[in-house]
Amino acid sequence: MASPNSISQITEAGSAAAEPLRALRRGLTRADGFALYIAIVKTPAQRNQLITLLGEALPAVKLQTVTIGREATDILDEIHRQLGGQIAGPVMVVGFEDVLSSDTQSHPILNSLNLRRPDWPQRVPQPVVFWLPEYLLGLFARSAPDFLDWRSDTLHFPDLEPSQLQAMHSATWDRGLDTRMPVGARLERVKELESRITANEHNEDSVIRSTVADWLNELGLHLRLLGRTQEALKCFEKCLALFHKLGDRQGENAVLGNLGNAYAALGDARKAIEFHEQSLLIACEIGDRRGEGNALGNLGNAHADLGDARKVIKFYEQSLVIKREIGNRRGEGNALMNLGNAYDALGDARKAIEFHEQALTVFREVGDRRGEGNALMNLGNGYDALGDARKAIEFHKQALTVFREIGDRRGKGNALGNLGVAYRSLGDVRKAIEFYEQHRDIAREIGDRRGEGSALWNSALDHNSLGNRAEAIARAEAALKIFEAIENPSVAKVRAKLAEWRAAKP
Repeated sequence: MASPNSISQITEAGSAAAEPLRALRRGLTRADGFALYIAIVKTPAQRNQLITLLGEALPAVKLQTVTIGREATDILDEIHRQLGGQIAGPVMVVGFEDVLSSDTQSHPILNSLNLRRPDWPQRVPQPVVFWLPEYLLGLFARSAPDFLDWRSDTLHFPDLEPSQLQAMHSATWDRGLDTRMPVGARLERVKELESRITANEHNEDSVIRSTVADWLNELGLHLRLLGRTQEALKCFEKCLALFHKLGDRQGENAVLGNLGNAYAALGDARKAIEFHEQSLLIACEIGDRRGEGNALGNLGNAHADLGDARKVIKFYEQSLVIKREIGNRRGEGNALMNLGNAYDALGDARKAIEFHEQALTVFREVGDRRGEGNALMNLGNGYDALGDARKAIEFHKQALTVFREIGDRRGKGNALGNLGVAYRSLGDVRKAIEFYEQHRDIAREIGDRRGEGSALWNSALDHNSLGNRAEAIARAEAALKIFEAIENPSVAKVRAKLAEWRAAKP
């Protein structure tokens, strides 16, 4: 099958596979004793991947696989022989396509299914799934109709490429986030995680609780990227409580960092710093160098939001040393990008560009799409600072494309705002205002207070340049209110400009 040529096709395929898999998972969870399911798949490779996904989604259940070989004459006997009579969980029966063909008229294993039908509930007190290619379903219906009457359900899986099942795979990178997912796959993954959590959240088994905690953490990361930050906070808080009860200090460390980043996204830099300091403390206590490097980088970001550019460089440099030391390439890219942002804040655009170019190379090498988008956007800011607005626009448009593909709403809003700044540099103020308004709307929807304030302030500057003094003052006042609330370093600058505008004649 040809690879899908659009995100919508990937999304539709992922959804089509998710529903039968969820239905099968529900059936295996609820079955009390023997139950028969027929799963129709296109290829053995797809079958194996779906069984892996099923096992991942059912951490409390032990899936057992039985492969039917060419010498087999009785499936029931094969199950007992291969499992040693220890049938402790649902049985996946595979390999039929190697034994039976589309033109098979009769076979001992089909005959035995009908003859031994009454023995199955007693000898296999667990659900059984027959994984078949489509062409064998008719053969089973003709040759073993009585046995097929046991069926609880027949589930048809669409023809999929491995990449199209990405939406249902675990997407954690050391309790981080796989940023390669297109937005449709990410939304499908959110549904899948919500379904898994609901099915397992009351299980008291420590292994299951740890798995649920990982799912909550991943769900929070997806929600934050999608701009649903308040929902993400609830996930992280539940996750933190679970890891604390389990005594998983490394898990606590990771989630404290995610909580800090979520509060930073909402504009509460001081609360973010509290969480990152807790994270750093735990990382140092347990000797988690990866966690220590992440916490230092996060502390740098939070202090940067308060405007201390020189202080944050020390955090970023320490973080970069650790990430290079342990071979954390993705983390190295983030540290390089953060250093670029710090030098940009100090007005050294050329040095900033050098760091962002290094970061972009790393992100592309490791496949970090979100990092790639941020690096592109930061390069655009650097070239705008050097006076090359057209080159800046090229980078911002590339960044915007990346953010749209992966569903990063905050990134999308920032790219739109930066496009506005670049068009202002070209002298197209009205077009700039259009971009600021799009940025403002997205920022309000996702609770990005810093982004909303920046969009309002940029819009105020351009309305003033058009002679719309009253509109400029109104927007600047709204921006100032936000900046004061989140302790943004632009407060003094906005106050001074407002005073100047108010004092001047219209």
